[in-house]
Amino acid sequence: MTELKPLSPAEAARGLRRAGDAARGFLGTDPVTQNDALLVRELTRREAQVYAAGGALVGCVPNRAQPRQAYVSSTSAGPEPVRALLGHLTTYQRRTSFVALVPEDGAAAFLGAGFARSGVLPGHHYAGHAFHDVLVLVKEEPCRS
Repeated sequence: MTELKPLSPAEAARGLRRAGDAARGFLGTDPVTQNDALLVRELTRREAQVYAAGGALVGCVPNRAQPRQAYVSSTSAGPEPVRALLGHLTTYQRRTSFVALVPEDGAAAFLGAGFARSGVLPGHHYAGHAFHDVLVLVKEEPCRS
């Protein structure tokens, strides 16, 4: 099982910067174009929880309209850090519904962790001088006692 280490917003900003392109769009941020101070402010404003998971970063922000739901992100191409995050959120925060907004080439980690495609946001992400589609992936978990 992948161990999760909680990060402060400043530590998360530094980790996202090191992750480069893998961190683009992480919880709605863009460490390629945003400086550390802005990343810290955005992560704090969104009440983001970011964790180091092996060599990757994973994180979530609560959906204020649905207390049991969280938006999740990962810099990993593999599913294990995502599984660790979902296990933590389900067990310790009683979250049961998860949403990930990812570019198509970043979906493997989430699909491997049991997410299902729910929809597409056409032209939702701007990168490389072009607009790109974003997949909406969802996963429901039973609440653990």
